[in-house]
This record gives sequence, structure tokens and C-alpha cells, in this order.
Amino acid sequence: MTITRAEKAAYNDYIKEFKSEIDESNRKIKDLGNRKRKMSSISSYYNLEIVLETIKIIMLYINISDVSIEMLHIKNEGFLNNARKEIYKVLQLMEEIVGSSIDHPLKENEEYIKKIDRVNPKQVLNIIQSIHNYVNTLIERFGESSKWKWSFVDIQGRVAVITKNIVNFSDLQKYRDPRTEYYRERQDLLKLCKHSLNEAAKHYRNRYELSSQVPGDIIKSIDLLVFLRRINVLFGESDEAAKLKNTIDALKARMEAEEKKKEKKKKK
Repeated sequence: MTITRAEKAAYNDYIKEFKSEIDESNRKIKDLGNRKRKMSSISSYYNLEIVLETIKIIMLYINISDVSIEMLHIKNEGFLNNARKEIYKVLQLMEEIVGSSIDHPLKENEEYIKKIDRVNPKQVLNIIQSIHNYVNTLIERFGESSKWKWSFVDIQGRVAVITKNIVNFSDLQKYRDPRTEYYRERQDLLKLCKHSLNEAAKHYRNRYELSSQVPGDIIKSIDLLVFLRRINVLFGESDEAAKLKNTIDALKARMEAEEKKKEKKKKK
């Protein structure tokens, strides 16, 4: 379908405001970065401010892409790809605060969260929900046939780890009374944490089966499920923990069986 000059001009005029807002957010991010370098003792708070501005940029790029479809009937992957690149910046900033490792104990989260202890549970939940929402929106916008399909698995894995690492499990145990301030927000974050660990584990298994055949994907899936099971055990969710143990054992057995097959082939 041919796009007329008038349609193109109307589109460019419509997205001017979006582009202007992106430029403004980038200016703010540059300023925040400069202030962060000068005040390293509160760098984590600056990271969160930069994350919020970067999320705004992601939203604007998605909006520009949506407008392209609505006005020009063209899927503009250039803007979606810009948004995808911004997601990596968000992940890096969040990992600087709470770490990137799935391995550190649940109790250890407190040491990381101390760096942002003036941010209340509602604000934390809003930030984490926004990250999840825009990652999911981007995956949807790119579609099943996108060349980035399998790379999003790693993004989802990193988001799941960030979510797990930002949960204050001690507070969850301490504040069990529904009348406690931020009770609902803490519970919602825990629910999102468990869901994201489980979903990320599934995505790694799917990538292994449908694309990569790399054992590392199964190992990552197991690691995520192991920590999900630790959360189940911590909160006395014995049925869920038992089911996960069966899944983990089955995955480990599968890996061992496939390794034996490979060894046999080498010997032939």
C-alpha cells in the first residue's frame, strides 16, 4: 500500500510531540547521570529516577509505533527496536541496585534493598509492574515471527531475577496482618515474583526445545525453579514445593539422560 505525502506529513506532525518528550527525557537522564556521579552514596536513588525516565521513553517509542500502524498501516520496527534497547538500560540500572544473581539467599535481599529503603513498597511495586508490562507489550508488538523472539527469553529471565531480588522476604514474614500498611503491595509483589520466576523458567525450556538445544537453558530453568521452591518452602506452601521438586528432578534427569546420549555418540 502506497503512502501519500499528505499521510506521511500528518504522521510526522502527529509524532512530533512524542519525539520532543523523548528528547526531554534524555536530557533529564543525562542530568541525573551527572548528579549520580557526583553523589555516589545515593546512586541507587538516581538509578531509580533514571529507570522511570527510561520507562517513559519506552512507552513513547511504543506509542509512536502504534500510531504508525493506525495512521500509515505500517509496522515500524525501528521504533520498537529503540524501545527494546532501552529495556536493556533499565535492566542494567536495576541490577546495579539489587544484583543480577539468582543465587544469593533470600535473606540477603535486605542488604541490597537498604540502598533504596526510602522508597516505599507501593513505589517499588509500581516500578516492577511497569518493567514487566512494557517487556510484555514489546514482545506482543514484535510478534511471534520476530528475529528477537528468543532473545526476549533472556530479558524475561533477568526481569524475574530482578523481581526476586527486590522482594523483602523478612518484611513479608513480619507484616502478615492485612491491616498493616502496604500489606497488599507486598503481597502483590510476591505474587508477581513467583509468577515471573515460573514463566521465565518455562520460556527457557521452550527455547531449549524449539530452538537452542543448549543445556544452559535447562540449567537456567532449573535455577529459577529452585529459588521459586525456596519461596514456597519459606511460606509453608508444601503442595507447590512438592510439585516443583518433581519438575526440577525431572529436568535434572532429562539433562543427565541427554548427556549420556552425547557421550555414547562420542565413543562411536
